[in-house]
Amino acid sequence: MSDRYFDPWTKHTFLTYTVTKRLESFETPYQTIEVFETEDFGTVLTLGGVTNVTDRDESGYHEMLAHVPLLAHPNPKQVLIIGGGDGGTLREVLRHPEVERAVLCDIDGEVIRVSRQYFPQCASALDHPRAEVIVGDGLDYVAQAAARGEKFDVILIDSTDPVDAAVGLFTEPFYRQCAQLLGDTGILVPQSDSPVFYLDRVEHVYGTLSTVFAKTSLYLGQVVGYPGGFWAYTAASQTIDVKAAAPNALERIAKLEPQLRYANRDLIRAAFALPTYVARRLRHDPPTALPGIGDDPKAFGV
Repeated sequence: MSDRYFDPWTKHTFLTYTVTKRLESFETPYQTIEVFETEDFGTVLTLGGVTNVTDRDESGYHEMLAHVPLLAHPNPKQVLIIGGGDGGTLREVLRHPEVERAVLCDIDGEVIRVSRQYFPQCASALDHPRAEVIVGDGLDYVAQAAARGEKFDVILIDSTDPVDAAVGLFTEPFYRQCAQLLGDTGILVPQSDSPVFYLDRVEHVYGTLSTVFAKTSLYLGQVVGYPGGFWAYTAASQTIDVKAAAPNALERIAKLEPQLRYANRDLIRAAFALPTYVARRLRHDPPTALPGIGDDPKAFGV
């Protein structure tokens, strides 16, 4: 009988991995960490029992989280990543030669350790001379940096879902502190969950950011190992419309594309086109008579 790992997308629906080798499984003060090899997804890292990184699709997630805002900013020199201890988002950020300093702050040093050991393709930038890697609480780092008067051009929230230690990263007070670090010309992008299974979470992030920032846009991308295979990101700024590429973006993306596995100029432009059910929810339109992808199946009545 095959060894299986069940990642719960909901209480009733699971992503099932066929495991070929168990590598690590242990508790930290913050979460359960498991690493194993699989038939179809390569090496997999789960945090708190849910998929965080897989060899198969990590590039799709990390590229969309990083490149969309960095290409929208005309000159992103200072970048802050909260979470992201696997290093994949940092790797993508440092593909941009404009970036002079990229700070990564993850609360769990064991995530960094297992990524160095099992995901070298992600961890390759953790020792980059332009990187500053901190093991610490992202909430505290942002609060202290705001008190010091620091400024960043782009802040990326590469966190787990809004449970346990990550809950505070999805709140209005935290977003307001990020806004203080960013000023009028910076861009914030938190990962914003699954529009298929957790549309309420997507709406919460978008709505909360809309109370803090003048310009807020949702965009989507494919991440096969995440619930529904379809993931949301919310870009927020006081002055920059992230849907409109920076004047120098075409030249910059042309240099990046040979290094990328997922993102490209046309895909980034199209990522802001939202399915009807998502756009309706963000506009607070009345529900339609027919069930939608993001609805609770118990309410379908069919």
